[in-house]
Amino acid sequence: MEKILFLCHRVPYPPNKGDKIRSYHWLQYLKQRYQVLLGAFIDDPDDWQYEDVIAEGLADYCLVKRHPLWHKLASLRAMLDGRPLSLAYYQSQQMQAWVEQVLKANPGIKVLTFSSVMAQYVADANQFRIMDFVDIDSDKWLQYANQASGVMAWLYRREFNALAQYEARVANAFNLSLFVSKNEADDFQNRQASSAQQAVDWVQNGVDIQYFDPAAVEVSSPFKLNEPVLVFTGAMDYWANVEGVVWFVQHVWPGVIAHQPEAKFYIVGSNPSKTILKLAHLPGIVVTGKVPDVRPYLKYASLVVAPLRISRGIQNKVLEALAMDKKVVGSSHAFTGIGLMPCTYVADSEEEFLNHCIKQLDSNGAVQARHWVKDNFSWQTSFTRLDHLILQAGG
Repeated sequence: MEKILFLCHRVPYPPNKGDKIRSYHWLQYLKQRYQVLLGAFIDDPDDWQYEDVIAEGLADYCLVKRHPLWHKLASLRAMLDGRPLSLAYYQSQQMQAWVEQVLKANPGIKVLTFSSVMAQYVADANQFRIMDFVDIDSDKWLQYANQASGVMAWLYRREFNALAQYEARVANAFNLSLFVSKNEADDFQNRQASSAQQAVDWVQNGVDIQYFDPAAVEVSSPFKLNEPVLVFTGAMDYWANVEGVVWFVQHVWPGVIAHQPEAKFYIVGSNPSKTILKLAHLPGIVVTGKVPDVRPYLKYASLVVAPLRISRGIQNKVLEALAMDKKVVGSSHAFTGIGLMPCTYVADSEEEFLNHCIKQLDSNGAVQARHWVKDNFSWQTSFTRLDHLILQAGG
């Protein structure tokens, strides 16, 4: 069995947030096809309890603790040499030494890096290299810059420019570069002005249709009986989620409770920021923090909302809601790479969002999202495509 070195900027377990969902399923696929050597960072101390689970079935692994505050300070060194701050943030002598040891001992090993910041560890490698960008990370910094002002806007724009140049160099150096959707891959190629010398393609996310199944949820509702409930799910220390939820609460929620005073808005996700915690003092808003299982909140919700105004790639939260047979009202950003169906409603303005929410809260129509998700977002289909692309690229 061939060997593959899998490098992740965040340990691929548990699969409880966007990037970790994709990397987790990639790891399960790789274990079936290769002897896997995993290198990953751990930024959440709670994740160390899963080390034995992570190590199961691996040929070797290296997990490195990341200290967010220390790494933020260390990343400032990149200001002096023009590098992206993100690269310096993920720089580690321990990880570099382990990777070099693996490559030296296994000259024929394939390499798969997950997130552009991990490409720095195999920059000079001669092995067959695959870069899973997932999405155009640099563009998120541009979106942040457009939302900020002053020094922070300048800093975010600098990171956009530096990271975009780095992404282009990585794409030219690696044998195969992948994104999470055709839209994302096409956008990246258009930005490169046809300068990419290597293959650029896409492998979309799937959804665990067996897990996200309303019939598999046996616990009772976390809501009061007959309570109209809108739900948002996601990590609540992630700026794009925080910004979207705050916008929804400020501009849409007052109209919802004016129409249905008994309605509740549940913000379901780990590590709620201070800004999110303050929202719990407003009428009808509940901030749950981390929950052991998000599925009951989806199953018994009246409506799921995804008011994202900053995003790239495919939103797993939307796929999961649809797999649970829920109607979703979201911004156009929320449905990028997913598409639309009868139970998805695009709303980018305050008025559109409010009108869709009110209409769907009042509607008891049947939802048939689950079957569509099962047909269009299968992990097995994604990995069959990945196998084909690796062969095409000469791997």
